[in-house]
Amino acid sequence: MHMKLSADDLLVIMHLTRERTLENAALALGKDSSSVFRGIKRIEAKVGEPLFTRSRAGFKPLPMGLALCEQAEQIHAGLSAADALLGGEDVGLTGPLRVTTTDLLLQSVIHPRLAAFREAHPNLQLEFNVTNSFENLSERRYDVALRPTSQPPDDMIGLRLGTIDYKLVGAPEYLDGLGELDFQEFTWLIPGDSLQAHPANDWFRDKVPSPASLIRYDSMSLLADGIRSGLGVGILPDIPTLLDGLRDVGEQPAIYQTDLWLLYHPSNRGNLKITAFDGFVRGALGA
Repeated sequence: MHMKLSADDLLVIMHLTRERTLENAALALGKDSSSVFRGIKRIEAKVGEPLFTRSRAGFKPLPMGLALCEQAEQIHAGLSAADALLGGEDVGLTGPLRVTTTDLLLQSVIHPRLAAFREAHPNLQLEFNVTNSFENLSERRYDVALRPTSQPPDDMIGLRLGTIDYKLVGAPEYLDGLGELDFQEFTWLIPGDSLQAHPANDWFRDKVPSPASLIRYDSMSLLADGIRSGLGVGILPDIPTLLDGLRDVGEQPAIYQTDLWLLYHPSNRGNLKITAFDGFVRGALGA
């Protein structure tokens, strides 16, 4: 039976859907940009309809393009499995992987073990976006999000990596200089205006209605640095590399909990780069 599309055609569709630009798709495919452009035009002619819209932001798949990408993912997964059985080199971990996460997770989970991950996958080009709000992965600006949340967006799929406790902590030199532990008398380090939705703010407003002193930060990483510098107390996620050298304030239980998710767009289902990054994050967390 004559097939309209070949496996190579489907892989072109898959990589252009994932990467959004001709340049990045070409890098992933081991081709040049002009070859990918000619290829997608030829494929669309075979199909008889456009598969992508084009804009300055890149190539966005239309419904038929997404449907064909899903078929391509299955072929790609099968080829990768066959390659693994033969002991061949992992050809899937090349090209860009765009990660959006929070400053604290980048600092305390990703960075401490990133060198080993880079050594294992030297051809993977990592791009990090640091923000404390969800990026819209449906716009394909980023491939994967590592986020603490108990309500992941409906338009994403992903993997729940575990639960993070948040604790009230301070530096020993600050805590040792206090007398009785009085919440109202602490110097509090809290998330600033751009982080008003942070759960720490709800707890703080409820438990400390009239603080004697406070410092606000628009960066959770800088807030953590302030606590380590002995400026006061604050709420941080219970991640060993982050809380190293800090001390719990009194006998406080966990202030609250959130789930930790690795999230991605449905069109990235089966993406080997995301699978590898998931394994890396799990290892960094000791999961």
